[in-house]
Amino acid sequence: MKIILASTSPRRKELLEREGIDFIIDASSITEYLDSSLGIEERLKKLAYDKGISIHKKYPEDIVISADTTIYHNDQIIGKAYSVDEARKILSSLSDDTHSVFTSVAVFYKNQVCTFVDETKVTFKDISDMIDDYLSIDEWKGKAGAYAIQGEAGKFIKEVQGDIDNVIGLPVKHVIEVIDTMKKPL
Repeated sequence: MKIILASTSPRRKELLEREGIDFIIDASSITEYLDSSLGIEERLKKLAYDKGISIHKKYPEDIVISADTTIYHNDQIIGKAYSVDEARKILSSLSDDTHSVFTSVAVFYKNQVCTFVDETKVTFKDISDMIDDYLSIDEWKGKAGAYAIQGEAGKFIKEVQGDIDNVIGLPVKHVIEVIDTMKKPL
């Protein structure tokens, strides 16, 4: 039995490697779609499921892990910034405030699937005087909320309530618990 990470995220890869988990990467390229008719958690679970189902069909006897990390602030989903101006606007809105980081996960194994969402609350200091310096190093590119907590943006943090791995991109301990439960004979 293999473990397949249905993601090309370097952070998810590092988190699994840190735990000593042996896995391969095989990610589908889907058009990410959030169904606005669903509540936030159901919407995110569906996205994680959609990201993993085609990979599960390729490896039906193996464990497949798919995930998506999203920032939620002021009742809005904050995705990745696609320009410096957009990143500046996002970081300014997060400055001196608390936001939620949701990572939705789908774990597939044989005829089972478990989807869940972990939430971590992150409070930023007032970072208005740090934003331009941060944007000059390009760390914000490709990151939900335009920051990487494990990098230079770590200095923005006033408080983290919950699992920091969730903010980085995968609540690994929760994933391991789910896998262990799924592998138990019925």
